Amino acid sequence: MRNPRQNEGVPLRLLIVDDDDFSRTTVSAALAGQGFTVMATASGVADAMSANVSEIDVAVLDLDLGEGPNGIDLAHALAQVNPALGIVLLTSFSDPRLLAASVRELPPHSSYVVKQSLRDIGILVEAVRATGSPEAEGSQTPRVPLTDAQVETLRLLAYGLSNAEIARVRVVSEKSVEQAIKRAATALDIPSDATSNQRVALARAFFSLTGATRHRHAHR
Repeated sequence: MRNPRQNEGVPLRLLIVDDDDFSRTTVSAALAGQGFTVMATASGVADAMSANVSEIDVAVLDLDLGEGPNGIDLAHALAQVNPALGIVLLTSFSDPRLLAASVRELPPHSSYVVKQSLRDIGILVEAVRATGSPEAEGSQTPRVPLTDAQVETLRLLAYGLSNAEIARVRVVSEKSVEQAIKRAATALDIPSDATSNQRVALARAFFSLTGATRHRHAHR
């Protein structure tokens, strides 16, 4: 049986992981103010794994934790220690594939919350309570309307790579890159005409989907 504490009226115990000090402090304070018990906070994977994970009910994790393992990697590592753990990925990325070329699916009883969708703290509170519930079993990872190849092509394009460079990185032909760009533009409803620069528009669309004007890692 998963966490019985919520049914008993005992506050859920949380681990908050975010490599940004301000975000980590803000989220911790906000959730503590909603009646949860913040047992530990961490800025990265090593600190998170050193927490007493068996005593945590729900881990609230950022997706991008800098160089090295990401939040989904950490979620799986934490779940190995505590299979009953609820996971909330709190991130600016509309789709985890926008962070890197290959990411894992979320572990069981997980939620994925996009920061831009947080109109108020209640949305995050609901996600924490849902993943901490004994009935929470499934998980669903959001996807933008692009294939893996299109996402990777768009990511590399957004960081300024030419079609030839993208082809080299992805080990495909330049023709394949051109087709991926064309299909990504169609899926994102970005026109190709003389009045606009399609590559610039695609780069802007990518960074908009990551929740940033420009992100720190190209992940080449």
